[in-house]
Amino acid sequence: PEGPMQIMTFGKFGTYKKIEVLIEAFSRLQDGSRSPLELVIAGTDSPNTPGYLDSVQAKYAHVPNVRFTGYVEETDVPRIFGDSAVVVFPYTTTTGSSGVLHQAGDYGKAAVLPSLGDLAELIAEEGYAGEFFEPENAASLADAIARVIDHPERRLELGQQNYAASHGLL
Repeated sequence: PEGPMQIMTFGKFGTYKKIEVLIEAFSRLQDGSRSPLELVIAGTDSPNTPGYLDSVQAKYAHVPNVRFTGYVEETDVPRIFGDSAVVVFPYTTTTGSSGVLHQAGDYGKAAVLPSLGDLAELIAEEGYAGEFFEPENAASLADAIARVIDHPERRLELGQQNYAASHGLL
């Protein structure tokens, strides 16, 4: 899509999906060496953490090009995924298979995932692929995102594999 390259995360945030490290990583990527970027945080607070996104938005109001969408209507999900270059999973603990990863695969998107417990094995068993980062490490996350956004061929390869996995083509 035209405009800034979008780095997107999707879900209910505040329990095991934390976005502070993602915003810090995104800030590192805006060093002027690449095309304009936008971070899209699509979703709402987890029911267990009301006010989480508002507090993070206030804390990081100084970081440019960060957009909070709030709740995403079902009819808008294809656009949110379609406009993104990469989907980031800022998980702090493993919770098993990810529904958002399956959605990212449905839309042929590259994924950036935490290196957590057996998550990498589970993802590989399901046929998905991504770039991995050390949880809660902004530098590691920025490097993983850069490996996707700075290399279009890698982004395409990951998106194609995730599409094939989500459609049972592997």
